[in-house]
Amino acid sequence: MKRFKFRLQRVLDLRVQIRDKARQELVRRNGERDHELSVLAHLEDEYRRVTMEEGGMYSASQLVLFGAYAERLEGEINNQKLVVARAIEAAEVAQAHYIEASREAKALEMLREKKLKEHNEEALRQEGAFLDELAITRFERVD
Repeated sequence: MKRFKFRLQRVLDLRVQIRDKARQELVRRNGERDHELSVLAHLEDEYRRVTMEEGGMYSASQLVLFGAYAERLEGEINNQKLVVARAIEAAEVAQAHYIEASREAKALEMLREKKLKEHNEEALRQEGAFLDELAITRFERVD
């Protein structure tokens, strides 16, 4: 019997390649999201540190500097929140692309498995038919 050959193997290979690239993109986007979240957390920690510092004697110019620094941090935090929102959205889009690519690849993989199973069943059926024919031929010669 002929060797099994899946007619859509090239398409399957392409879908697997697309899925792998989508996975890499998802990992990259998740890394960017995590990085931006850590930057935001750092800015928020710094803001809390600056605004909660108590004790000690500060001059008027130092208090003005603390206030200006706190205002700048507030602005940076607001900007970083926008960056984080964009990073989260990009990660969600990458995840949707990965899910879709995985579904397409999985569908072709399942079709390939089904065709391989059918091929193997046909091979067994033909082998059984050949053995039956061989047994009948040997039995007729013995008579």
